[in-house]
Amino acid sequence: MAGPTANEIKTQIKTLLDPVIGTSLTKKVKIFDYMALAFKPGEGEDPTILRSDTDTVTLADLTTVQRVNCLMISEEAFTQLPPPVDTTRTLTSARGKNVITRRFRLTYFYQFGASSENTFSTNVELIRTTLNSNPKLGFALLGAAGIAGPAQFIEGHDRLQMPVMLPDAFGDVICHVAEGLLTVRVIEPLG
Repeated sequence: MAGPTANEIKTQIKTLLDPVIGTSLTKKVKIFDYMALAFKPGEGEDPTILRSDTDTVTLADLTTVQRVNCLMISEEAFTQLPPPVDTTRTLTSARGKNVITRRFRLTYFYQFGASSENTFSTNVELIRTTLNSNPKLGFALLGAAGIAGPAQFIEGHDRLQMPVMLPDAFGDVICHVAEGLLTVRVIEPLG
């Protein structure tokens, strides 16, 4: 078995966060394991895709709309180090493992409103603590027939880093936006 791919890791992060913020009765965050663009050709920014189907809010004019409440998980980049070569033992071909460092961007949007900053901050904290308490991202340790599962190929991650948390406008909707990186180290065994 090989280590999990970037797509498998994104899907697993979504699966890990869904019961905490997605399908929970109070958080109702729409979660994408890909980057969904909030634009309409020729019209610019459109927050429609960022609106949660389960989170409705009544505006000042007494209309009810679906609130922007969305988390996107997308692949940012990856790097890999060459495996070591042991010249003291006259081994000229690399043995052991490659370590692939994959970076994932998590972008969370939450619509401004009464006490929205508190809700936004609470949701970001739930994302952070859930990921940080799962260094193997919730992958199974054992696979079919007792062989190594995907978790055995994850060395760990560098904990969620959220260096940017600024408001932004999407069309006529102002949102709290948090952008962060999660760096995951995946082992690629060499034969």
